[in-house]
Formats: sequence, structure tokens, C-alpha cells
Amino acid sequence: VEVGPPPREKTSRSVTMKFGHRLQEARISEWADFYPDYEYLKKMLLEMARTGQNRAFQSRLDLIPHSIGGTEERISASGPSEVEFVRKLDADIQKVSDHYVSTGKALRARVRALEERYEASSVGKDGPGDDVAVELANEVEQCELLLLKLDDFVNLSYSAFVKILKKHDKHSSCPLLLAYCVKLQSQPFLEEKLTPVIMSLSNINAKLVGKETKSEAQFDPNQAGGTSFVRKTTKYWVRITDITRVKCMVLKQLPVYKFLKGENDSDRISSIYFDNDNLDLYRGRLHKTPGAIAVRIRWYGNDPKAGDTVYVERKVHNESWYGEESRKERFTLPEELVQPYLEGKLRPEGVRQVLEKDPSFKGDLDYAMELAREVQNHVLTKKLKPMLRTQYMRTAFQRKGDATVRASLDTELCMALEPVKPGEWRYKGGLLRDQICQFPHGVLEVKLQLAGGASTPSWVQDLLDTGMLVEVNKFGKFVHGLAALLPVTQVRELPYWFHQVNLDGDPEPRFGSAASGIQLDRQDTAGDKEMAERDGDLAPAKGGGHKAGPNQVIVYRYEPAQLSCLQFLGRWFLDMSMATNTGKVVSGKLKVEPKVYFANERTFLTWGSLCTQLGSIAIGILAVGFKKPALLRVGITLGVLTAVFFLYAIGVFHARALGLRMRSTQAPYDDRFGPTLVALVMVSAIAVNVYVSLMNTEIAEMMSPAKFN
Repeated sequence: VEVGPPPREKTSRSVTMKFGHRLQEARISEWADFYPDYEYLKKMLLEMARTGQNRAFQSRLDLIPHSIGGTEERISASGPSEVEFVRKLDADIQKVSDHYVSTGKALRARVRALEERYEASSVGKDGPGDDVAVELANEVEQCELLLLKLDDFVNLSYSAFVKILKKHDKHSSCPLLLAYCVKLQSQPFLEEKLTPVIMSLSNINAKLVGKETKSEAQFDPNQAGGTSFVRKTTKYWVRITDITRVKCMVLKQLPVYKFLKGENDSDRISSIYFDNDNLDLYRGRLHKTPGAIAVRIRWYGNDPKAGDTVYVERKVHNESWYGEESRKERFTLPEELVQPYLEGKLRPEGVRQVLEKDPSFKGDLDYAMELAREVQNHVLTKKLKPMLRTQYMRTAFQRKGDATVRASLDTELCMALEPVKPGEWRYKGGLLRDQICQFPHGVLEVKLQLAGGASTPSWVQDLLDTGMLVEVNKFGKFVHGLAALLPVTQVRELPYWFHQVNLDGDPEPRFGSAASGIQLDRQDTAGDKEMAERDGDLAPAKGGGHKAGPNQVIVYRYEPAQLSCLQFLGRWFLDMSMATNTGKVVSGKLKVEPKVYFANERTFLTWGSLCTQLGSIAIGILAVGFKKPALLRVGITLGVLTAVFFLYAIGVFHARALGLRMRSTQAPYDDRFGPTLVALVMVSAIAVNVYVSLMNTEIAEMMSPAKFN
């Protein structure tokens, strides 16, 4: 499955360009002195390798204590040592941090001055004059450019540190990469964020164009509880390095829409998804079957306490070309009433009474009560329970009172299992690392509610043309989280995007990679054994399998010492005719177009044509050899096989048609059994025919008068 183009186009030159040259070309010229001195560090590594200093820490003598009563006057190899390399690396890290802190401080002061200037020019008026507004708009753009330059500076500097550490560890006996990655994460240029600056720029820009942003949680009719709304949503993955650039591009068209008070441009959103032990809801959302539902409880900000409001939501999937649209429906409940509602103690009538007393509820009470009844029925009849929690920071973009075009960018996306105890609807304890999946990219959603005949805004297409977005049709956090966290004994089918999470052009994520949160299945192959021994995360297990962690897959295969000829042919035929699988398989929704149905019909008609030809031959043989037992047997056998083939074609045709209608990936679209069987039957028929012809010829010659003479 093709996900789309990489976020940034690479020319043939940039693909083969070494990082040192790319750093020289990509760095900002006026900040050249503040980047890591990559070339000098690389020269140090080359000199250390030449003199052997990179192998200085090899003996146990390096582990003994040192005396403060002695000196360090020893004979040592020439060239820089590991200590000098580390000292230079630390100095460069500090240099990058100092520049980031000073530039960020200047940027904050510049934006604060912009806000003060706007307020001063708007006193007693609706807004600043035209000349001042133009100056302010230009200044906002300059601040955005400075923000993007600082973002590129941080990303390029971090890449330089990682590259040089990888080069160091490749040849050194003293590995530093992992230790320094931990250190880098605590540096200001990675720890201190500039999201308040983005929020301030959004407010100023929105005010300049006359569209005030919302400063607190306000809900338009499409967000009101108890309301069902329909929209067309397209989802994209965004690399972490492109998130700031994407935000700035969207800000030029839509202001930030805040759900909660705060200076940051994003709000924390948490959701708990429900499913049963059979994962019925997971499979429905995975295959996108018509009417497939998702039930979740959502809240904004910190974890809710007694008296706080949460949202009970249901999402229903439908195909637009069937005449129905997908929809999201929800109503509000106080936190302390969620568990009684899920257990059936709080009936829909009680939910109505609660909503009547809620001044923030602006939906239809009758509709909300009916929705509460249906959701409660789902929970009780399907035995749904909390299965997965998602948490992310959402930056929403929307004009006030206008839901025609909306966008949201989710970052810091985490998914975790929800091992609740009886009588709880959310887990309040600590989690293990294996119970958490961290998604390595941002998720951009563009939501359109366009009237008939309206076209997609041009800026949306301009954003797509930048190459920073990778479209992932029908990506779902619920589906991805369960696919990544549950073992193969529970989840056998994966969404189509599962192995495409890594967008950086590197190989697929390693087994148990914490960066992607993906647990890939391991087969018992020689390559996997080598990787397991190299990584040290798996050890060969008795019987040809592997020992694995809690969420890792164990695969055992029995291989007989030697196969007989008959066993070999039988296994070959089964492997050719059936798709076998021992672990998780990629699955998901099929994108079915109407022409696929006609292709299924054409395939059936082709089989019908073949059966008609075979049937005609069988009838001809029966007519010619009615009084000849040998020909009679051949004709009857061919006629029976023709009927079998025709019945088989009818069965496959209906199975495929049903699979297409239900969007199933398990239907027999790739049928290797039928054609293989037909080929074997035809070859056998020809062989029998040749054999019978030769036997008849030999008998005729033996019975000829010339033989007796």
C-alpha cells in the first residue's frame, strides 16, 4: 500500500550528500557560529582512530580508582582522547542551548511588544488604522519566519549531535549515544517549547483580519452535546520536524481554537475507548464495515474529578457513496455518574434529568436521551469495557462560529492499555512500559463541512503540495493502539498503515522499538536469530522459537527432518493454493469502487465460458462414444468436473461479492486454488487422452491382419 510522497522532496544530489555537506548548505549563515562544530568533531574521531585513542577504554585498569595524592603524568598516545572529545561535545551542546535561550527570549519579547502595540493602537477604536495594521502584519510574518528559523536550527543541531555520536560509537570502545540522548532531552532547546509564541501570533493575526479567537471553552452547535454532525475528514501524518512549519502555514488561514484557558496553543485531550474480549468494535472499525461503531468517553484538560464534565461519544462509520455519511454523536455526564450509567443503574431518563439541569448543554434532550439509551444498550449487550486510553495535545484551527473548514494537529500522541478494576471506568494506577505506545508523528486532520457544489479551499491543496503531509486514509488511534499493544493471541489483523509508521526513509522500526510503539512479529529465520543475538532483546528458545516480552510474539514451527515426495508435493500444493499465516497480518478497510463489482462479474463469466467449453466437449464425447465404455467414462468424468467447476465459480463469485460489500479483507480475492486445480485436471485429462490413444493404437496394430501374417 502506498502511503504517499515523503514529507520533503529529495533530489538525487541530496540523497547521496553526506551530512557534513548538508549541514553546511542548510544552516543559517548568520547563525553559523552557533551550530555544532561537526567537521571538527569528525576530524577528532579520525585522529582518535588513527592513534588508537578510540580504544583507550578496553582494560580493567580503567575501572580502578584514582588517587588524589598522585599525578596524571603518564605516557599516552598522541592525538585527542575520549575526555577531550566529550569536553568539546559538551561545549557545543552548551553553545546551541545558549543561542536557543537567547533567541527564544528575544522572540518572546518581540511578540509581547507586538501585542502591546496592537492594544495601544486600538484604544477607542475597533482596531488599528490601515497603515499600522500593515506594519503589524509584516511584523507578525517576520516573527513567524524567525520561529521557523529557530525550529530548523534546533532540528539540524540535534541531527548533528546524533550523527556524530553514532560515528563515535561505531569505532569507539566507550559508547556515548544513549547516555547523551538522555542528556540532550534535558537541554533547553528540546525541553523549553515556544507554543505560547504560536498562540500569541495566532491571536494577533486573527485580530488583524477581524476574526477574534476564542479564549475559553465555548461550543458552537456542531460541538454541543446531544448533537449529531456529519463531516468529511482527511487525516495526514506529519513528521515532528515539520510540525512548527505546518502550524504556521495553517495559522495564515485559520486562527487557533482553544477549548481551555491557557497560554499554550494546544489543549490536552484524553479518551477511553471501549470494546469486549472478542474485539468486535476493533474489527468493525478495522474493516470499516457499514454501521461499525466506536464508543468512548472523552474529557479535556486534567483527569476529571467529581463534579467535572465528561463526554460520552459514539462514532458510526458509513460509506458516503451508499448515501449515508459517518457521524459523531455525544452527550455530557458528570464524572461521578459515568460508572452507574455504564452499569445500567442510571437509566436514560435519569440522563435526561441530569442534562436538563446542565446550563452548558445546548442540544436536543430527546435526541440525547435516545443516544444514551443506544450507547447503554451497546455497553450492556456487547459486554463492553474500557480497553484503551489515548492522550494527545491538540492544536485546533477554526474561525469563530464557522465550522465549514476546520483543522486540528495532534502531537505527543500516546496510547495505553486501560487495566481497570471492577467498578471503575478508568484506571488510576501506574502503567508499565509495555502497556504504553508512543506515536512518533503528528496527526493532522482537515475537516470539511462544505455545502453542495462547494470546493475544497485552495490553501488546503497548497499545504498538500508542500510534501510535508502523508495522507493516511481512515487512520484511527483506537485501531492503532490496540494493534500495537495487544498480543497476537488477541489481535491477528493489523491496519494497513501499521508497518508504515517510520517516515524517515529508514528500515522498518526494530522489534519492540520504543520510538514507534510497534511490536513486529518475528519468524524463526536465520536473519531474525542474528538480529536477536545482536540486539540482545531475544534469546533462542527451545523448539526453534524465541523468548519474548509480554507484548512480543512467540512463533513455533515444526519442521520434519526429511519430507517424502508425496509430502513435498502436498505441501507445495497447499502453499500455492492457500495463504497461511502464523502471526499478525496486515488488514484494514478496502477502498472499493463500483468497477470492482463488474470485475468480479467478468471473472465469473470467464469461468462460465470455460465451463461451457468443457461441457460441450463432454457432450460431444458422450455422443460419439455412447457405445464405447472407455469414451463413455471419459465423457462422464469430464461432465462431472465441469459441474463441480461451475458450482465452485458460483460460490467464489458470491463470496467475493459479499466481501466487497462488507469491506472485508478475508474474502477469497486471490484465488489460487481454483486455477491450480483446473490446470491439474486439464493436464491429467491430456495425459489420459494421450495414454488411451497410444494404447488403442498399439492394440489396433497387434490385432491387424498383417501381424498374424
